[in-house]
Parts: sequence; structure tokens; C-alpha cells
Amino acid sequence: MTTPTHSRSGDQRGNAALQTAILAPAMLALAGVIIQGGLWYHARDVAIAAAEEGARASASQDGTSSAGRSAAVSFATRTGSGFFKVGSVEATRGATSTTVVVEGESTVLVPWLHLPISQSATLPVERTT
Repeated sequence: MTTPTHSRSGDQRGNAALQTAILAPAMLALAGVIIQGGLWYHARDVAIAAAEEGARASASQDGTSSAGRSAAVSFATRTGSGFFKVGSVEATRGATSTTVVVEGESTVLVPWLHLPISQSATLPVERTT
């Protein structure tokens, strides 16, 4: 009985380990980028919603700019805890419109990375005629 001989074109021992050593960090980095993108997108949504909430509070007939600022900070703190760090909230109310600007940062996976977010909402002021 003869043992079969395998013909190899070159020595391929260790190729799987080498491929894993090269591809595994790249796949982990890609997963980190995708997760970070999701965190940033969620934080941006929280900032938009907070600005809209503040604008609604400020635009009401009896609303004030300080009520809009307070509503935006409350919403962002309550909803975005762990995902969005509120930096500043500015609210201005004129005779016909009100604007609320919410600024802050997204939570990051890499400590030296900073992802600032700035969103605003403008609504007309309610008035009775």
C-alpha cells in the first residue's frame, strides 16, 4: 500500500495565522468605527430633539427664552444621559420667532477623540390675533 503524495505549490503552513493577525485588527477597527458612528448619530438626534423641545417651550404664547433653555437642558439631560454631554444651550425669542441652539459632545470610545455637536430649532412665536 502506498501513501498518497500531495503536491503543494509553495509552503502554505501558517497562512491562516498570518491572515488572522492581519484581518482581526482591521475588523475590530471597522466595528469600532461603526459603533462610534451610531453613538454620534444618536447623540445628534438627542441634540435635535432637545432644541425642538426648547423651541416649543419658548414659542408658546406665555413662553420665554429662559423656559426654552430650561426645557432643552432638561430634555437633553434626561434623554441623552450616557450618549450626549450637554455643553451649552442658548435660546433667543423675538417678536415673531424663537431659536434654541444646543451644543455638546457625543460619547466617544477613544479618549482623545472629540465629536462636537451643534443643533438648532426655530419656531414662530404663538400669538392670538
